[in-house]
Amino acid sequence: MLNKFYITTTIPYANADPHIGFALEILYADIMARYRRLLGDDVYFLTGTDEHGQKMLKTAKEAGQPVEKFAAEKSAKFQSLADQCNISNNDFIRTTEERHIKRAKKFWELAQKNGDIYKKQYSGLYCVGCESFKTEKDLMDGKCSLHNTAPEILTEENYFFRLSRFQKSLEKLFKKNKSFVYPASRYNEMQNVLRSGLEDISISREKKKLPWGIEVPGDAEQVMYVWFDALTNYITALGWGSADESLFKKYWPADAHVVGKDVNRFHSLLWPAMLLSVGIDLPKQIAVHGFIYVDGQKMSKSLGNVVNPDELSAKYPLDSVRYFFAREIPFDNDGDFTNEKFVERYNADLANGIGNLTSRVLTMVEKTGGVVPAAEKKNAKWQSLVTKTWKEYAGFLAQWRFDRALETVWKFVSFCDQTISEKQPWKMVKQLSFPRKRESMSELEDLLFYLCESLRQIAVMLLPFMPDTTDKIFVRLGLDAGKELAKSFSELRTWTDISGNKISKGEPLFPRI
Repeated sequence: MLNKFYITTTIPYANADPHIGFALEILYADIMARYRRLLGDDVYFLTGTDEHGQKMLKTAKEAGQPVEKFAAEKSAKFQSLADQCNISNNDFIRTTEERHIKRAKKFWELAQKNGDIYKKQYSGLYCVGCESFKTEKDLMDGKCSLHNTAPEILTEENYFFRLSRFQKSLEKLFKKNKSFVYPASRYNEMQNVLRSGLEDISISREKKKLPWGIEVPGDAEQVMYVWFDALTNYITALGWGSADESLFKKYWPADAHVVGKDVNRFHSLLWPAMLLSVGIDLPKQIAVHGFIYVDGQKMSKSLGNVVNPDELSAKYPLDSVRYFFAREIPFDNDGDFTNEKFVERYNADLANGIGNLTSRVLTMVEKTGGVVPAAEKKNAKWQSLVTKTWKEYAGFLAQWRFDRALETVWKFVSFCDQTISEKQPWKMVKQLSFPRKRESMSELEDLLFYLCESLRQIAVMLLPFMPDTTDKIFVRLGLDAGKELAKSFSELRTWTDISGNKISKGEPLFPRI
């Protein structure tokens, strides 16, 4: 029986076009989903869009469009982003879909039935950008640290969720499972929030002030506050609360919620408390990534530095964009994007790295008959290096360190390049007497075989990151990509005899910019 692996991204607000910040998140999740499929797991990968809330209504009005039409158009762009970035998601959930609305209401009813939802008059500081209430200690110089705007004072009668009731339960969770929030720095942040004490949280808005949202069950004057609506997508998309809960029973609990550091608190504290309220198992891990900055600054419309992922993938090969984000931006920290950094990384690692290695190896095979030669001698040192590379690679991927995993692969790429430079196979060809004798050919054939098999191994390692490149390398080595990827992970990483395969050199994988 296959191990299941359920992974999700956050569902971003669909009030603006997607930018590279979310492209980074969806790519991180896709890399892990593809890797787990490579391991042989039964993977279910969910993404989607959050389409309710004050910010959504406000932006639609400013655009002069009905909010339903505006939300549909923006959501379609996020679905298009997933396609354009070659994301392998199984489902895309919209919070305006009937399947979500019905099940989110059922979740509310259960929490209310269990005594965890109550109504009261409230006055507080509300940040529209965050769609959440703030306390004075959350602010910097009286402003939201994320949006640099002063929150508005909001007074109204709302429903509240008894988050404070789950203080001790969450403390036990964090004490028992120190990997519940990854990395450790984000875990420690949530520990500090817990130490300061949890307060009950507003989970509704008056409908007369916010008519765009899911109506609170039994109260037509209130709509669900966006987080209490949105967070339930992780289970509503699996059919929880419907007549058919087969997907939910198969894949829940989530193995990883991939989220940005700005929404860590909602996923690591509020979401587990909500699940505890209705008696649903908790997710296994909240994997929190950092931000991507542009030339050292946070992306902002006012600064004019918002980078559209569509423009990047139109300008450069998609796999090079995927590679840059995974290699340049460490999952557990913030990273920076500039066009100069992109071109530098592209030329150094892709054009001069894997692209050049592939071209050099296949050119030599082409000159010696166009077929992968057989090796007469076993090279234990070379095979041992491959085994070591796979071990390091797997270790880094298990820690969400995609940058380090790729660094490990490129060390092996460099080893292959260095071996070519040292052995100088082009001189070996010239030195061969004619007709070529078996003895004089053996050293060259052994070298070329090992280089070709190393290319195959590298192609497998690149699959989670650069799936198109993997396919291209397979084809050029005379392999059927479909048949290769149908093999088990154990077969794929085992040293394989691909001798006799007819190679096809093809165009450069990554022409130099």
